[in-house]
Amino acid sequence: MSYNNQAFKPYMQTAGKVSVLAAIVGLAVFIFAFIVDVGHQELQKVSAQSGTASTSLTVLNTPPVFVVNPYEVTPSSTTTPTNSGSAVTWSAIANDANGADYYLLVCNQNVTPIPTNGGVPSCGTGAIQWGVSAATVSDALATVSTTTVEEADNASTPFDETNDWYAWVCDGDITQAACSVAPSQGSFATSSSPFNMNQRPVLTSATPAGGVDPGGTLTFNSVSSDVDVVDAADNLFLIVCTNPGDYNAATDTCDNNFIASTTVGVTTNVSAATTTAAILRDGVFNAHAFLIDQHGHEATANFTVDFTVNNVAPTVLSGDIVINGGNDIILTNASGGETTGFGLEFTVTDANSCVNTSGTPGSEIIGFEAAVFRTSIGTTTGSGCNPADASYNPNFCYESSQAPGAWNLNCTASSTSCTGATDSTQLFECTFPLWFVADPTDIGPHAADSWSAAIAGGDDNFATSSLVIGSTPVSLIANTFFNLVTAVIPYGALAPGSDTGTLATSTVVENLSNAQLDQELDGSAMCPTFVSTSTDCSLTSDSTVFTSNQKFATSAVAYASPLATELPTTTIATSAELDLNVLETTATSTPAEGETFWGIAVPSSITVAGTYTGLNTFLGILDAGW
Repeated sequence: MSYNNQAFKPYMQTAGKVSVLAAIVGLAVFIFAFIVDVGHQELQKVSAQSGTASTSLTVLNTPPVFVVNPYEVTPSSTTTPTNSGSAVTWSAIANDANGADYYLLVCNQNVTPIPTNGGVPSCGTGAIQWGVSAATVSDALATVSTTTVEEADNASTPFDETNDWYAWVCDGDITQAACSVAPSQGSFATSSSPFNMNQRPVLTSATPAGGVDPGGTLTFNSVSSDVDVVDAADNLFLIVCTNPGDYNAATDTCDNNFIASTTVGVTTNVSAATTTAAILRDGVFNAHAFLIDQHGHEATANFTVDFTVNNVAPTVLSGDIVINGGNDIILTNASGGETTGFGLEFTVTDANSCVNTSGTPGSEIIGFEAAVFRTSIGTTTGSGCNPADASYNPNFCYESSQAPGAWNLNCTASSTSCTGATDSTQLFECTFPLWFVADPTDIGPHAADSWSAAIAGGDDNFATSSLVIGSTPVSLIANTFFNLVTAVIPYGALAPGSDTGTLATSTVVENLSNAQLDQELDGSAMCPTFVSTSTDCSLTSDSTVFTSNQKFATSAVAYASPLATELPTTTIATSAELDLNVLETTATSTPAEGETFWGIAVPSSITVAGTYTGLNTFLGILDAGW
């Protein structure tokens, strides 16, 4: 504050403002002095007709006044409280009549503030000082703030959920500092006293609700509450990220690796849930939980809530099982062993992915059980073709518990399937053999049947699916393979015009087929010069025993018996059928056998003596009556 020092040079050079009380007191003193000294004055007047008298006045300091009432820069109310640990800021504009700097002072009670000569004012006795601004030029904006603290962070905090405030403006006059007489509590409703502090919610604990299946609901529960009571307790929200560092307090969410959050706010013991991916590896996975209230204020505590994805059993779909490429099964080994190289493809699906936590393709789906069987047998435990029963039977049931001892099933995981952690499938490509005794389904007692495959998938935790039968059965075709045990038919020595009397010699065939067999028989004439069918006999009557002179039957009947059948000559038929009815073989080591009995007559026209030879042929045919 400045004054005209030249005008008052002989007098007091003290800054001041006009005080009415001081003026009245001065006037009274003046009148008293005048009366007392009146005689002397009169005498002087007698002696002097004119004179001068100096005047003096101290004008006292007046406080600054609000030009713009104080206001909260960011309104703090019950609906928009200030989070603890955040600042409440006030601004105002004041004018000082003498152009002096001023201070904006904010207190919690309407107690007369204490100005400080030449310095910063403070709140009155018993009041809490929310803040005081820096010295601010008259008519300029003054700003002051305070940082809220809640009791959970500081037991001696002066802050409550609702906090009144009163604002003054004061100057710092060096001798007569003054503050505005009455405080102001704000300019309008949304930025006036009181300000509200939002306290942090409390997270006591957080845990996952339990293990979850892929595609299931993963829930995180908490013991949580909100301590605010003004208006109402705040709604709470639980947010779960993979790692602690994924959470962003500024945005109240996970910047990365979001897992779950509360969708409907509640005021206590809040939970968060999410539906997991349909394909999800089993194991323990990282998770971290944070609690915020509806104003985005975060609880001090946060918790690790690692969760477990359950291992689930694989599954197999019937349409994913293909036996022999969908083609008929044809046995081709005529020697009575196994026919190899039949195909079997199947896909095992696992919701835990085809890759376990090791990341290696095929590391989750590592096992299977397989059965190839006549369809009507089924897979019922205890009565069907089931690997759990070790029910192998080469006639109608082949199952993997026997492999590779009795049944050499050979399967390989396809390298073109199982492409990564989000792939749930593994294709297996297999080959397998079947014995010659495998039941045909195109003829015979099983003509209405077929052959199928059944698969159960297994994972690295030994969980196994049910045994599922493929939806595309195939037929197994009958064959007529046999083995002629007897390679010579020895008729012995006979005179021309005689026969063997009975069919005394025989040939034996072993049934190496999977059906019941009959025979078709054919033969050549016999003569001393026979070498092969390409160099047949000359057919002269004196040196040829014709084909029709040989007879056959299923037993040793008389040569003349009507049960004995002649071998046909080429002019009659190419072969003759014998209803031999060789049974289907049921044991791989013991083929069923059939015996054919033979006899011969030597024509009386034969004159050339010697050893006569020829060649009979045997053809296996399916027994039409089987």
